[in-house]
Amino acid sequence: MEPVTFQAEIGKRIAQARETASLTQAELAQAMGVDRTSVVKLENGSRKVSATELVAIAQALDRSIDWFVFESPPAVVSRRSDPAVGGQANSLDVRVERLGRDVAFLLAEEVLSPVERPVFDVPSSQEEAESLARDARALMGIGDGPIHDLQRSCERAGLLAFSLDLGAAGGDAAYVELGDWGVALVNGAIDPGRRRFNVAHELAHHLVGDAYAPEASILSGDGTEHYLNAFAIHLLMPRGAVTGMWESEPEREHRLRAIALAARFRVSWTATCSQLRTFGLINATEREELASSPPVKGEFFEVGEWWLPELDAPSVPPGYASRVVHAYRCGKLTAARTIELLWGTMSEDELPDVEEIPLEGLRREFEPL
Repeated sequence: MEPVTFQAEIGKRIAQARETASLTQAELAQAMGVDRTSVVKLENGSRKVSATELVAIAQALDRSIDWFVFESPPAVVSRRSDPAVGGQANSLDVRVERLGRDVAFLLAEEVLSPVERPVFDVPSSQEEAESLARDARALMGIGDGPIHDLQRSCERAGLLAFSLDLGAAGGDAAYVELGDWGVALVNGAIDPGRRRFNVAHELAHHLVGDAYAPEASILSGDGTEHYLNAFAIHLLMPRGAVTGMWESEPEREHRLRAIALAARFRVSWTATCSQLRTFGLINATEREELASSPPVKGEFFEVGEWWLPELDAPSVPPGYASRVVHAYRCGKLTAARTIELLWGTMSEDELPDVEEIPLEGLRREFEPL
């Protein structure tokens, strides 16, 4: 990321972040402990911002300090300006931009290594969506059964999936690509089954190289988004495994079999009912009856299954977390920066001890090549 060199540009960023946070100049001034005139001058570039003021501004506007002084990665800028995304920044866009900057930083520091991502064709039918789901499972090295660690599986396909609590009105999910890596953010405040579905949906965007789509169309019944939704449910509930489990318990009534499958595959009740209908395991009337009556906790107990939620916020990809903590142990990251990159999943006193580099190792490190 390139540094921002002009005070006027920093001022524009302060104004943009303030407007996104829905604060007036007077409210920002109060948070900083200065008068409103000072904020006006900062935003129009006629007054330099001090380091202490920038810290106060970042805290008040819920931004990282580097957001004000470094350019965003090109892919983040592209996403921000794409008409499909919307143009009006919200908490989802702010967070996914910050995640994109984090990943770009880690790539530049060689904490994360480049990956090679195969790009598949955009599906244009149900059959192609199901085929893409099979290809994705092969790429991630998983079989036909339930995916019980979706974040780790997605990392194998070059997608880093994060979950943060954005509140009930914070949107569902967003995606940005950084080279062959992809970054997905899902709202951890929503239903666990929906969180997994949204990660699978963003994985589809990652695999087909289609980074942007209007959020409102994610649940639409037509076009690309419809087939990416089909990919998501086929990824989470593949035909062979679902059909095999369904037919292995003929003595159970359909409702109890469906409840068991929803728990095993960790998929929402509505999606489970729809997938059973797609596979011809229930008829249309049964699908409507089942979907209209979600299971209660006692029914999961009755079938001997427990719903184990994933992607509780905050949650970061396991491989990503491993590389960040390792970089800290090796002295490449400060404790404060490490905690920032881990997004509240760990406190500073929970970090491991920093490794001491042996003297011989230091000599080798500075020997001429």
